[in-house]
Amino acid sequence: MTRSRLLLSITVSLFLASCGDDDSNRFGNTDDLRHYRDALNPIIDHVSAIEAQVQQQAVGSSNVATAANLNAVYLEVRPQLLETLVDFDRLVPPKNLRTLHHDIRTLIILRLDAYRIVMEGFAVGDSTVYATAETQLRQANELIVEINIELCEIDVALGDLEDCRLLARQRRREFSHPV
Repeated sequence: MTRSRLLLSITVSLFLASCGDDDSNRFGNTDDLRHYRDALNPIIDHVSAIEAQVQQQAVGSSNVATAANLNAVYLEVRPQLLETLVDFDRLVPPKNLRTLHHDIRTLIILRLDAYRIVMEGFAVGDSTVYATAETQLRQANELIVEINIELCEIDVALGDLEDCRLLARQRRREFSHPV
């Protein structure tokens, strides 16, 4: 369903892009949009790289991450994600992209909060908080699909069909108690 929705969105966007003038599209002024997208791309890349690092360092081939492994990697990456949020908050989105901007910020905040919850729970040996962290990560991951659809639609509107920069999808992660 998600793939077909993405294809439909791209098709509709291509049609709409071909009907407008060169200076604007349904997202607003093309120059403003391109400037925003160019500034957003490194942030997207960094958020995705952080998640890849978490997956690589904390999640084994069984797709299960121990609290100890998660705590260690979260201690390392959480400051990086906080810096990324600061950089992101410096961006001023075009008017028609405020909802997308808010959704990306929400995704980052949900991950930061989940990381904090795991670290605090691990520090005091409270494994009951891991379910809350899992819920927040699941909510962040649910946002990724909609964010990616809109990012691709923006790229289509800009004519950047081969450079669709996406937030990486995160595999579902289960927490286990430290051994």
